[in-house]
Amino acid sequence: MMSLSRLALHLSVGIYSCLLIIYPASFRREFGEEMVMVFEDMALDAMRVRGIWGLVGVWYTVLSELWSTAREQHLLAGSYYRVRRIRNRALQAVFSLIGLLGGFVWLLRSKH
Repeated sequence: MMSLSRLALHLSVGIYSCLLIIYPASFRREFGEEMVMVFEDMALDAMRVRGIWGLVGVWYTVLSELWSTAREQHLLAGSYYRVRRIRNRALQAVFSLIGLLGGFVWLLRSKH
């Protein structure tokens, strides 16, 4: 059986991978795999130090920078207007993530 922290990490990596859809395809092909590995490393390190709250901190950092960096990459790739269509998908993913994190917090509190 998978522990709660391993499940949270696994889900977070999957959600982060999905969020990369807001970057231009050429950028994802070149850097997407590396970005996922860096995210996973950051999340693991943060969870070792602060547990699930460390993971929440990583998400806070990632989400606060995600839109601006994706917009910048679309401008550089000349595909800025496509990013508007993707924005709704990204917002849906962010709200789903917030719901998942809320569920994790609820699970953690209910075990105590």
